[in-house]
Amino acid sequence: MTTVYLVGAGPGDPELITVKGQRLLAEADSILYDELANPALLALAPATAERIYVGKRSGSHAATQEQIAHWMVDRARRGLRVVRLKGGDPFLFGRGGEEVAALAAAGVPCEVVPGISAANGATAAAGIPLTQRGIASSVRLLSGHGESPAPAYDQRETLVYFMGLARVAAIARDLRAQGWPASTPVAVIERGTLPGQRVVAGTLNAIARLVRAAHVASPALLVVGNVAKIPALRPHLAVVPAPAPGLILMAHGSPLAAWQRGVHKLARELGGRAAFLPPVSPSLGDAIAAAVDAGERRLVVVPYFLAPGLHVTRDIPQLIEAEHARFPDVSITLAACLEGHAALRTAVFARLAENAGHKVESGHGSLAFGAVASRSRLRARSKSAG
Repeated sequence: MTTVYLVGAGPGDPELITVKGQRLLAEADSILYDELANPALLALAPATAERIYVGKRSGSHAATQEQIAHWMVDRARRGLRVVRLKGGDPFLFGRGGEEVAALAAAGVPCEVVPGISAANGATAAAGIPLTQRGIASSVRLLSGHGESPAPAYDQRETLVYFMGLARVAAIARDLRAQGWPASTPVAVIERGTLPGQRVVAGTLNAIARLVRAAHVASPALLVVGNVAKIPALRPHLAVVPAPAPGLILMAHGSPLAAWQRGVHKLARELGGRAAFLPPVSPSLGDAIAAAVDAGERRLVVVPYFLAPGLHVTRDIPQLIEAEHARFPDVSITLAACLEGHAALRTAVFARLAENAGHKVESGHGSLAFGAVASRSRLRARSKSAG
């Protein structure tokens, strides 16, 4: 039996992980990673390491806490080196305590490796000091889901709300009911420490409207209190007005109607648009024009391809270059194709496990199991063919 490590991945920037966390990832056999753990960190692990996505978003959970605990226990008992990679710090709204308790109940040793929380990571990146002499002398960390009552007004306290974006209006209303003035400064930090980070700042009375107008998306952190007075307190850190980027899922021009429907469906589910190589429409130009008409000024084109062939390395870049000339004021970024993404590895072996008659929850279908099983079947087929 091995030790399970609960590792804090930090607030988003992959360089903010601790040295110990980096070492443990480099030694891992199995990694269970969260939604807010930067996928770039998975590249630190060996190529043979199993990568299992267990992230949670509002209304969409890849795995239950019971499943996560079962997978960790199963792998530790099989002698695998297990890293549970959690966004931020494992013990700050990360349900790390529950996972430690589950491992202890199963008799599996574990160790918690702390990480930089969004509370101090994202605020530092935005230039917002949580405490400042003469302005704020205490900090309160709160869940934005509404489990905790709004605190009474204290002009020298800073409030930091995690997971509160969907309840900005309710949070502001509850704080005003507790005596917080409508003029209290508020800052909402989107994608803290990541490329595209921006800050929407205002007052308690106006912040919900400002967040809606700016189309702020998760992950986002709410900071309430006099330290959030931007830019008067920090004139060199102006609010970034750039909107969240729009997605264009760029697929090949297959004539199969079922394929086209599938691409459109996935694009809709991701909140983006679909585009196809000729002769299928809509073309990339059509999709970009529609996005521009909708007011979008930052676009990311993600090639829906599994390999960087000529379509990805030549054709799509040429199309984007033409659109740059047509829309010079619009930012259009080309992402890498899907080849090599860690989630693909997990998805392939999940399908292998399902079709081999094993339940994914049982822990079969791991990378090691799948690779050995598939090689054995190939050898058997080769012999029978010969």
